[in-house]
Amino acid sequence: MPEATSDIDLLKKEVASVAAFVKERAEPAQEERIRLRQAIESLVSDQRASRQRSLLSDGNITAPSSRTVEGGPYAGFDALDLGIARSIQRGAASASGATPQWESRIKAAMDSLTAGKGDELVPTAMSSRLWEDVHLETRVASLFSHIEMPTNPFDVPLQLGDVNWYPGTENTAATASVAATKKQTMTAYELVAEIPWSLALEEDAVIAMIPEVRRLLVRNAAEALDDVLLNADATKRNNINADGATLSESSAGKAHWLVGFDGLMHLPLVDNSSQLVNQSGRVSADAYLKLLKKLGKYGVNPRESVFITDASTFLNSLGLDEVETMEKVGSRATVLTGQLGSVYGHPLIVSGQMRISDDDGKVTDAGNSSDKGRILAVNTYQWRVGFRRRLLIETERDIQKRQNLMVVSMRVAFAERSGSRSSATHTALAYNISL
Repeated sequence: MPEATSDIDLLKKEVASVAAFVKERAEPAQEERIRLRQAIESLVSDQRASRQRSLLSDGNITAPSSRTVEGGPYAGFDALDLGIARSIQRGAASASGATPQWESRIKAAMDSLTAGKGDELVPTAMSSRLWEDVHLETRVASLFSHIEMPTNPFDVPLQLGDVNWYPGTENTAATASVAATKKQTMTAYELVAEIPWSLALEEDAVIAMIPEVRRLLVRNAAEALDDVLLNADATKRNNINADGATLSESSAGKAHWLVGFDGLMHLPLVDNSSQLVNQSGRVSADAYLKLLKKLGKYGVNPRESVFITDASTFLNSLGLDEVETMEKVGSRATVLTGQLGSVYGHPLIVSGQMRISDDDGKVTDAGNSSDKGRILAVNTYQWRVGFRRRLLIETERDIQKRQNLMVVSMRVAFAERSGSRSSATHTALAYNISL
């Protein structure tokens, strides 16, 4: 019995020692994991903020001020919110011939926002601030270089053609080469939206709606811009977005596709069908690779070429064997991160304006017979976006309907560099992808 008691005591000591060891090692490990997760979240947040600053810098846009009105009926308003408010007031004044009661308060609020600028703030800040917001919201438009168009149309000079090289001979003049020159003609077309706003200007309730109007403008402008760059088709009958129907400039929710130019999707679907890849099955890594092969020399540099896909195809791509599990890609496995930022080193962009299509890659107007996904591969250096007019905001008062009419417009151009869409190989599309 004494020996048994001794063994039990020894066992207790060993258990206590193991417990102490576990507590000593496991708890710090748990704390370390928490610190690591917090550090990663901080890095992701910093990266997102850095990307926003980079977009602003690339677009030659000055970063917006974060200052807002501190008190009064315009508390929390920034320059753009005040600009919208003043636009409404001027619309009311032009209709009635009287000065709105809030005019002095708006000017005072502007002074409190930016000392020394006051009333002069809005003409230079209103549209530019809205444009900054829109630029950050776009997924497709921000991929391409932007140019300001001093005239419409506007000719953009392209790179010189190749020169010829010959063996040199002493004391003999070289054979001259005449470098071929090219130009790209960009024609801007107008996109316009009208927002009827029925409310009593003298009621404080109008102020609460201004930030909501701003959010509506930013979201809709960004969506419309991405939509036309992806899906624009100037053909009214059997449009690639409304196959089997005839669109008109008054078709609600669809007329913007007739803006005047053809977008990215039009090139492989209509102009050069050799750039199509009929996947006819589930998404695979091979589908992405086939697209890069279609691009050829335009798909080699990951800094120039990107993939754009719809949300459903992206979610299915997370389950690809090549990226899903840890034994394939370690800590970058999609089963852990839920993210797939690139495929074969090329960025993967998800756009809400990339629609589910029918088996032929086009969107059937009456409804697709079977919903299929699509993946677009594009060399962004081979396309340009031009603006003859960025966002313009105008407001007037309709006294008969007792409405404020806010009209937002822009003039945009989009063109590919070669000038020959029927033979261009810088853009390709995989379609008929089972979801």
